[in-house]
Amino acid sequence: MKNFLSSKKNTSLILGILAAIIFVQALFIGKLYAEKDDKSYQVNLVPIKTEKDSIDYLEMKNNLTLVDNTVRELNSFLASKNLSDGKIEMLAKDSISNAVYLAKQTNRYSKYLVDLQIKLQQVPLGIPTNGYISSQFGKRVNPIPTKIMLASISSPKAEPKVVEEKDSLGNVIKRTVTPIVASQNNMPAEKDQIQFHKGLDIAVAYGTDVRSAAAGKVIFAGAKGGYGNCVIISHGNGLDTLYGHLSTIAVKANDLVNVNDVIAKSGNSGRSTGPHLHYEVHKNNTPVNPKLFMNF
Repeated sequence: MKNFLSSKKNTSLILGILAAIIFVQALFIGKLYAEKDDKSYQVNLVPIKTEKDSIDYLEMKNNLTLVDNTVRELNSFLASKNLSDGKIEMLAKDSISNAVYLAKQTNRYSKYLVDLQIKLQQVPLGIPTNGYISSQFGKRVNPIPTKIMLASISSPKAEPKVVEEKDSLGNVIKRTVTPIVASQNNMPAEKDQIQFHKGLDIAVAYGTDVRSAAAGKVIFAGAKGGYGNCVIISHGNGLDTLYGHLSTIAVKANDLVNVNDVIAKSGNSGRSTGPHLHYEVHKNNTPVNPKLFMNF
């Protein structure tokens, strides 16, 4: 054996064989760990639901209408056959399993309707006061440019131009009066003429009831800049409503209000040209057109 190992060639061969064995073992161990990780990953993998939680409200309304019509038709049919309540109960006792199933379904359906009713009460629907819309949501142009308004206040009125013709003695023989025509009527629109109206103006008489458009919590009640006396209500799900130019306020911050509760009286406070209600709907702190929540 000593003679065998004394040869450098034989020693290199043995070392090569040992290195090959170690390399194969390393590959085998690495494969085992990789399979272990794969199995662990597969066991711990949790499916993620990415489908949007969306509801087709029109389809839901049609389905509820269909259910209502079916129930009415069924009642009419039973009434036409002169079936008593006792006979109907006998027909319904043909299967206890069907009765249990029906009880579970009606309970689930009732809970769904109650939940739907609560959610609908938190959505601002319709107009919060009796009146008509006098100004729409969106961009509008101020009919009187700011520069012209300032000029009309600070500058004197332009006098008409008078031209006189005289004879050789200096006597006036003809007088022509030329009126000065204001050229500002044809002036292009200025940047500060273009305004963005963040809500609807609803024309109503001074002191008309203003009602909450939906159930929610009052988050502001008081004076607020150009809005004048103002109430802001949070309805959850990122929806808020604002009521401006009020004469009196009937609620305070942190009050809980129900849909159609009287929260204020209309007025002319703040930056206003006459009695009306300014109404805004905000979605995630961004003004949106209130007409999106109305039927017209």
